[in-house]
Amino acid sequence: MEINNKKFSKKDLTIIILVVLGILLCIFGLMDKIFEHTVFDFFKNLTRPYLDKTYKESQRLFLTLSLLKGAADVIEGSTVNVNMILGMQIEVGDIIQPVYDMINIIWKISLASVVVLKIQTIYQEIFRVKLATILIFISLVSYLPYTVFKNSITEIFKKISKYSFFVLIYIYTVIPGTIFVNSMISNYFEKEYKTPAIVQLNQNLNRLNNVKDSMLSLDQNKSIFNIPGQIDTAKQKINNFSTEINNVSHSIMENAPIIIGIILLTSIVFPLLLMILLYKLTKSIIFEKLSGTGKK
Repeated sequence: MEINNKKFSKKDLTIIILVVLGILLCIFGLMDKIFEHTVFDFFKNLTRPYLDKTYKESQRLFLTLSLLKGAADVIEGSTVNVNMILGMQIEVGDIIQPVYDMINIIWKISLASVVVLKIQTIYQEIFRVKLATILIFISLVSYLPYTVFKNSITEIFKKISKYSFFVLIYIYTVIPGTIFVNSMISNYFEKEYKTPAIVQLNQNLNRLNNVKDSMLSLDQNKSIFNIPGQIDTAKQKINNFSTEINNVSHSIMENAPIIIGIILLTSIVFPLLLMILLYKLTKSIIFEKLSGTGKK
């Protein structure tokens, strides 16, 4: 077939027809439905269960750490009161401080993890199907002139088309694909290491709460008429508190690196590495392989 003395092969005509058809589908709003019920829903159903589950688990961990942090803070404050009233040099405050510092580090990392996961859960709401249709439309309209006339101007339009298509693929397939692959990797580490560590954290929370309640009880039941007996009783209780806090501290120090490491790996390191890898792969396919050249 010839257009303005230019011959088109069957392949060229097929491409032109498909591009024009795609543009018409975008104009009449049918592309929205096609994209939503194919690519968008597929990746949404693939990643949503993992994101919802992980986000809820991160919230529970953050709550546990917040309660641990609060209990440690109350214990430290209670020891100060006992020191002031009894005139004793009690070292529980010094013992609980490293525990509080470690809990605070995990708490901050857990908070960052909750924020990252929340962003991942709402990204599909941010990048709605309408944006995909706009990107498809820009890509097709920009590519159409190149299918008819190949010159320096249409080459520029072709580059615009490829960039639009690249953004489309990256947002709607690479990012959810990264989340899916990361979910399979994360499930192993969370099941084998993180879950047992969180169980230990909950046990430590119960133990610290018991210490906190006992410290508050000691502070509230002091008697100015029986100071010698009070001091003896307080010393024995404080020694018990110190032993329990030391045990809790040892447990937290053992589990903290595991929790921190897995949160960083599954929430930051693995997703970033996968996104970079898939970014380079997608870029190579769109700008090099599909162009039939080694350059963009």
